[in-house]
Amino acid sequence: MTGEKKGPIAHKVLIAIDGSAASLNAVRYAAAMLSLIPDLHFALLFVMPAVPPYLLEGVTDKAKLAKIRQFEQAGHALGEKVLSKGRERLLDLKVPSERIEVKNLRRLTVRARDILAEAEKGRYDALLVGRRGLTRAQEIFMGSVTHQLVQHATDVPLWIIDGRVTAPKVMVAVDGSENSLRAVDQVAFMLGSNPMAKVHFLHVVPRLQNVCAIDIELAVAELAVGQGDLEAIEEEFQGQSLTSVDDFTGRATQILREAGFSPDRISTEVREVTLGIARTILKAAEEGGYGTIVLGRRGMSRSPFLGSVSDRVIRRARGRAIWLVV
Repeated sequence: MTGEKKGPIAHKVLIAIDGSAASLNAVRYAAAMLSLIPDLHFALLFVMPAVPPYLLEGVTDKAKLAKIRQFEQAGHALGEKVLSKGRERLLDLKVPSERIEVKNLRRLTVRARDILAEAEKGRYDALLVGRRGLTRAQEIFMGSVTHQLVQHATDVPLWIIDGRVTAPKVMVAVDGSENSLRAVDQVAFMLGSNPMAKVHFLHVVPRLQNVCAIDIELAVAELAVGQGDLEAIEEEFQGQSLTSVDDFTGRATQILREAGFSPDRISTEVREVTLGIARTILKAAEEGGYGTIVLGRRGMSRSPFLGSVSDRVIRRARGRAIWLVV
């Protein structure tokens, strides 16, 4: 891979499951998108429920110690059941048994942190998680695992699967930055062996107001710059954006070609921003029938793809997989 990676290439993905339909959707998606990669392994992870706090008080009490052991045994048994179901799903989807590993781990801290710790320790190429149908407010209030992973997954690519994603078409939102190139790099690495996968580069041409925190028109007015000058500044800014992406597209296409993508599996598009960058990305995905959207978590300092944009895409995307590449 061209992007810098800590340690050797692992050729494996970690799928966090809990027995829910959402987590099984992540299993199904992983098999559909990745099963054709001959040397890629699938690890299923279950983090056992935490021991209730009241049992941890006065743990020298024999009765409480017995209840703790009973609770842990029940949690382990639940994990075995969930992992067995996930493994069976992968086998049904034609993933060879020797490429499947299961991990039934005791919960040590917060579940999301335990999942990330395992993903980072194992140097997985991606962490997959299914998303339940929660609103933004519910995710924050309930502290959903997916929401916490989005906030803290800074060392491993995170794939969020919402619903039953079947479309093999992939859209990569690019801005010409090195982080966008890392996103392309992962797509090439993960999907180069999947002849069904098609990749579409989308560049949303931003306006100054999309990437600048200040009120540009007010600032220009205070500097006594005319409307014509403001338009010239805007035109120059957008021209630089297009030039940057033109250069980027050539490099990105070469990465895909070297990974085995034929020219008919690669396409590009440039769109002007409409109701914000995130909404423009989602609209393009809807119109093009793209099941997967790939985003860099951070771009250049003046890039439109800052954390707020990726957060908005994740929050609003429905029935799609989002790859958040670090």
